Amino acid sequence: MKAGINRIYCNNCEEEETDEDEPDVEEKTHDLQKILKDIQKKVGAIPELKKHLDVIKQSISLLSDKYDTLIKEHELTKDKIAKLEKSSVNITNRCVYLEKCNLALEQKLNEYEQSSRKHNIEIVGVEYLPGENVKDIVTKIGDELGVNSQDIEWAKRSRLVKPGTKPSSIIIGFKASGAEDRNKWLEKRRQIFEKRITSNMIIPGGSMNNRIYINEDLIPTTRALLWNAKKQLHGIYKYIWVSNGKILAKKAEGEKTIWIRDQSDLNDILK
Repeated sequence: MKAGINRIYCNNCEEEETDEDEPDVEEKTHDLQKILKDIQKKVGAIPELKKHLDVIKQSISLLSDKYDTLIKEHELTKDKIAKLEKSSVNITNRCVYLEKCNLALEQKLNEYEQSSRKHNIEIVGVEYLPGENVKDIVTKIGDELGVNSQDIEWAKRSRLVKPGTKPSSIIIGFKASGAEDRNKWLEKRRQIFEKRITSNMIIPGGSMNNRIYINEDLIPTTRALLWNAKKQLHGIYKYIWVSNGKILAKKAEGEKTIWIRDQSDLNDILK
């Protein structure tokens, strides 16, 4: 015991031990100081971090408000889109309805225009010569058929053409009381085909020997529909003809006769 201190080693050994421990103590002290400095540095950065956290918090709050606004706008947009879709459906239905009304109106106008020609017939293939008398030509054709021409009210070319070119058709208008005579002309028109009557047989000095045909006087719409029907139904329907301005079709003898009013009817048949 010396000065109240327990000695484990002798003086020499104690001195040696003390000499060996001194660097460790200094090193530990240095490490503690370094750690303390790091702690102080990090603690000093806390206010700055707090500022950054406050800025981030504020940004998040703004984003949250904007998100809530976007949600509300999205809901409003969904409602508007739903209303627009409903309105679009209503408009589409309205358009379909108006298209059907327009189609029905067109059909009625075409039927009315066609009915205005119910007293007319058309002669196709007669050569045009300058100074011709159309009514005399028609009378001569009537004599060939053995039909009455007295109820003919007027006769004219559908349009003027140059001599030597394809002749325009001759339109004949019967009197209102001459419906029976008109029908006889149409009934006996096959005789023109059977007798092989040509233009030069009717027109003295004519150069064209093309065949002559007698048809109903059709409006352009009905004529175009008839042409389409014959083209598109070729090989499907055996009989396609016109009667009193109506286009009729029949697949074969004994089959049901259908009335083709417009192109939509033709499309339905093709389906």
